[in-house]
Amino acid sequence: MAVGLIMIAAAVQLYSSGVDATWVISQKAEMQQDLRSTSDMLLKDISLAGAGMPLGQGIALPSGAGVRPLYGYANGCSNCVNTNGLQYPCAAPTGTCVPTLFGIIPGYQLGITPPGSTTRSDVITMVYTDTVFALNCYNISFPAGGGINPVTFTLPSPLPSSCVLPPNIVTPQPVNDPVVGLQTGDVVFFQNTLGSSSGQAVAEVSTVAKTGTNTYTVTFADSDPLKLNQSTATSGDLAQIITGTGTTATRLFVITYYLWLQPDPLGVGTGTPVLMRQVNGHAPTPVAENVVNMQFTYDTYAADGTLLNNSGDGGESTGVSPNLIRKINVLHLSIRSQLAGTRSALYATKGFQTYDIQTSISARNLSYQNRYQLQ
Repeated sequence: MAVGLIMIAAAVQLYSSGVDATWVISQKAEMQQDLRSTSDMLLKDISLAGAGMPLGQGIALPSGAGVRPLYGYANGCSNCVNTNGLQYPCAAPTGTCVPTLFGIIPGYQLGITPPGSTTRSDVITMVYTDTVFALNCYNISFPAGGGINPVTFTLPSPLPSSCVLPPNIVTPQPVNDPVVGLQTGDVVFFQNTLGSSSGQAVAEVSTVAKTGTNTYTVTFADSDPLKLNQSTATSGDLAQIITGTGTTATRLFVITYYLWLQPDPLGVGTGTPVLMRQVNGHAPTPVAENVVNMQFTYDTYAADGTLLNNSGDGGESTGVSPNLIRKINVLHLSIRSQLAGTRSALYATKGFQTYDIQTSISARNLSYQNRYQLQ
């Protein structure tokens, strides 16, 4: 009996160790899969930063009305450092602030302090044009009596030579297409010829309606969540370019990644850190749970043209434009296991398992244009 009990105890111990090891391995496999898909999405967006945007120092946003345009979670965010959204950076560090939309916007320590950390996480924002929705194929007209609402989009026939359709698309999609068309909260970039200069404006869609076979009206009403529609602004608003000719429009993707702490439904513990992805003025969507840290540095150029490597804020504190950023370094992208090690005898004293990756990616649409554009 004694020998039998010893053998049974050994078998139970062996089985328990096997179960613990299986649990640990499955946790690691799940973390690897989540981190891989998360990094793939994040790095793809970073690689597209600035794609399709005009050369120069970014797009000037509305100013002069005393209201600063917002990006990120402008519709509100609990457990965020700035609960009502983030303000766009100024084009110049001194003097009058002209909020500007850059291809990439660093958010140094603008995020939450993740559980177990003493350092705030970063926020990062990328901007690039939509190459799937052929909005630039439409003719655009403003109300004859003045003002900007509603803006009329008409599909011409034949299509202009400047109309470039995506692969396998034979005609531009309807403006109100439920899949790829304009929706409330979308950001649209307008360009035209305004006298001897170029008129540019960015606006947020309020409503979309079909008014004819190939005609659609879109409104850009004031008091939008992103504060991009400011008819009383002295510059940067759509109202300032309505007298221009040859107006074209392109949808922009303003994409912000940030960490959010989801409260525990039972009110126990610190909650679950979640990596969120916000596109334009739409509701944010979760990318992955248990992302416990996200930090970046940037390689850019100082004011005298020398390299400024591993700058946390992309050189903003020294007056460097975000348009000069040439490489984004992912300093930390960390994910932890769903359950702590206390659930496993094998890892009883080691808490959560974690993975952390570091990598770098070139912002080719920014660095190339700054190096090789004509002077």
